[in-house]
Amino acid sequence: MAVAEKRARAESGETKGRGGSRLFEPFRALGYIASGVAHSIQYRGQSAFVATAIGRSFHVYDAEKIRLLFVGPRLDADVSSVLSIGDETFVSAGGQVVVCRRGKRVAELEPVGRGEIGGLMQFGDFVIGISEDNAVVVWERSTREVFTEIEFESESFRVTAVVHPSTYVNKIVVGSAQGTMQVWNVQSRRCLYEFKSFGCGIACMVQAPAIDVLALGLLDGRVLLHNVKLDRPVMQLAQEGRVTAIAFRTDDVPMMATSSAEGDVALWDLDNRRLAHVMQGAHDGAVAALDFMMGQPLLLTSSADNSIKEWLFDGLDGVPRLLRQRSGHFGPPQMVRYHGDDGRTILSAGRDRALRLFSVFRDEQNAELSQGSLERESRRRGVSVADLRLPPIAHFASNAAMSRDWDDVLTCHQGSRNAHTWSVERRAMGKYTVESPDQSIVRAAAISACGHFGLLGLASGAIEMVNMQSGLSRRTFAGHAKAVTGIQTDACNLRVYSSSLDGTLRAWDFATGAQAGCVELPSTPSRMAMHVEGGLLACVCDDATVRVVDAESLRVVRTFAGHRNRITDLAFSNDGRWIVTGSLDSTIRTWDLPTGHMVDWFRVESVPVSVAFSPVGDFLATAHMDSVGIFLWASRAQFADVSLRQISPDSVGDGGAALVALPTSAGLADDEAEGDGADADADADSSMYLVPEQLTANMVTLSSQPKSKWQTLLSLATIKRRNMPEKAPRAPEQAPFFLPTVSGVEHKFDLGGAAGAADSAAGGSGPESKIVSVSTESALARVLGRARETMAYAPVFDYLKELNPSAVDAEIRSLPVDDGLAALGTFIAAITAQLQSKRDFELAQAYLQVFLGAFADIITANAAELEPRLSALRAECKAQWTVVDGLIRYSTCMVEFMRSAR
Repeated sequence: MAVAEKRARAESGETKGRGGSRLFEPFRALGYIASGVAHSIQYRGQSAFVATAIGRSFHVYDAEKIRLLFVGPRLDADVSSVLSIGDETFVSAGGQVVVCRRGKRVAELEPVGRGEIGGLMQFGDFVIGISEDNAVVVWERSTREVFTEIEFESESFRVTAVVHPSTYVNKIVVGSAQGTMQVWNVQSRRCLYEFKSFGCGIACMVQAPAIDVLALGLLDGRVLLHNVKLDRPVMQLAQEGRVTAIAFRTDDVPMMATSSAEGDVALWDLDNRRLAHVMQGAHDGAVAALDFMMGQPLLLTSSADNSIKEWLFDGLDGVPRLLRQRSGHFGPPQMVRYHGDDGRTILSAGRDRALRLFSVFRDEQNAELSQGSLERESRRRGVSVADLRLPPIAHFASNAAMSRDWDDVLTCHQGSRNAHTWSVERRAMGKYTVESPDQSIVRAAAISACGHFGLLGLASGAIEMVNMQSGLSRRTFAGHAKAVTGIQTDACNLRVYSSSLDGTLRAWDFATGAQAGCVELPSTPSRMAMHVEGGLLACVCDDATVRVVDAESLRVVRTFAGHRNRITDLAFSNDGRWIVTGSLDSTIRTWDLPTGHMVDWFRVESVPVSVAFSPVGDFLATAHMDSVGIFLWASRAQFADVSLRQISPDSVGDGGAALVALPTSAGLADDEAEGDGADADADADSSMYLVPEQLTANMVTLSSQPKSKWQTLLSLATIKRRNMPEKAPRAPEQAPFFLPTVSGVEHKFDLGGAAGAADSAAGGSGPESKIVSVSTESALARVLGRARETMAYAPVFDYLKELNPSAVDAEIRSLPVDDGLAALGTFIAAITAQLQSKRDFELAQAYLQVFLGAFADIITANAAELEPRLSALRAECKAQWTVVDGLIRYSTCMVEFMRSAR
């Protein structure tokens, strides 16, 4: 937007609704792997690729290493089905089917207006989908148009699955929730045959390795192998729970795998018609799909627990082992914190009872910290893996100072009297379990700056210090009357700070355990954070207020109020200038400590439950109430100048801002990101003071050009002499007279031109000769000519400002003198007009010096003809220099006076 337009809008007081944050830009989401939507596998030669749905987008992985290759665009609704065919991925979301190639949206199938489309399936050159209004829709892949639609009565036949039997031309088999199947000819749209009900609804159908045989998974756990040609059952098996997916091995081993909604995978020996093995707890959620890799003893499964796993059959007993996996939280994270000082690693604790490690830059390094051999223990005890996990983590602390020597993470768990140590280096639980000495619940944790000591805040009000290397108790801090809600330590192990439900913030001597001070807060503190370098403590209180306490004097120095609901978390910026808070009012706000004002806020789609600022200041990490991912927001202050202003908390209403969409795995779309940024910049400009080009008409102003630009112009001759080569350039090699050369720095021959000349000499039809007219008038001369006609000299200076010093010198020296001195007179008039406008004083003087140095003899010889213009220029220069010289002398006198006064 032009400066004039911004100034006009600011003067008119025009405002607009906020569309995003002025300080933070959506970057990307971490921890999204898969969902409850079935994956799709596509083979390209010997390589296999897996497409999984994640919310409103999709991922494409390399099946060999489960390495993320592509991330799809952000769609308008959650993805309900994905299908990979060749280089294209068909994605159904919100009633439309989008076609993507290498993660980019390229086309869209013809809409049918039948609601959500699911169960996408390839059918030769067609794509088949099941619509929400109980119809089977067929599209042509090449034209993207609807080929046919087959409608069904919902009361008698509710479509749940579609399969194309091998070798059956133009025919599909449709399964229903009533337990019946129908064979349809897609070309003629006729029902060819209807099977009797199997007594239970059909959940899934796949083609068996044998011709004419389909495998049916029913809602009551039965698995039927049925011959559709003879309408005769081949085999019937049963598992516990609803069948969600079926797959057959393709490496000449007669094995079938079925999955259940409880996360179990059953393996069946088809030769002996018996159950071979049950992989109990293979996933923590319903298995969405499973597939045996083509010709390999490898089973790939994906689940609603946000994971993809590969199981290898390499044992003689036929029991698979977990080969590799990619997983994330399947319960929303409750607390996220950066680990280490480089800002590359994030630790998160979620409702799924897991402590996970996420890399900001490399997804391959993401891992769950192990809690031991839970699967082996579950088999020994006969219980599920979920029952053996630790309770959900309520609070944790980490310090990477001694990561290579001993455990560096300390966790406390909901309703637990024990705290546990963990090692990020080993990606596993640590050696020690610390029990509460008074058998009260552990509520808060902290690790000293040196990494040697861990501190536990108990529900009884006591604070227990333990040695991280040995796990032994070292000291107890007693004084709080109620449960401890937060613990922090300083950088030198001199003091320990704690907050409690008794409404106090206390300081303790680290060495003796004696109380060193106490602050009575107006409201109960529920959470505490500390900026160690700045010596500031920030307490979240139950009255939705953040109170900042000076750690040295224990006085409240700042109070930030404005949230309309309970504050869930807070974090200091790396430089200690800002405090970022998240609240149940779905807003994330930034408070400026030096001024004591709110300087930024934005409303998100989901309630933020935890926030963490990067130690290097590049990202803000957030976790939200109903999302399993961790979201990164880039700080605009890292790569641009951000203008912040005071925002009154009272001006932030419940619906005063548009919801900001959370970033996806690939960040927001370019247009969305640019739109948010434009809105934020526009909002910032509306309240920003714009410096005018000239404060008053009587003030002489300088240009905004770099100082070196006009200084180089005045010393250009000296610079050229200094840069003159010591040796003369080497003469080019001798060439025949008929070989022309090509213009340029490097000496080359124009062989093409020589060949053309030879052809012409031989009488061939060469290129037609063209007469090229070359104008000797310089660009500056043309600009001066237009200025002479319009009497507007501003374009002359605008043109010269765009040139470098060498080009300015060349343009001025190349002014023509054979036009009756018209160009020289116009240039003198342009300099005079610029001085009269009192703008760009130093540039006008520099251009004038170059001009006089080049044409002094011509001006002297024609002084009578140029006298009127020279007189006006002389008078204007004298008047302007009188003003500037007076200001310089006044400033010099003031400096001398102040120096002598000292």
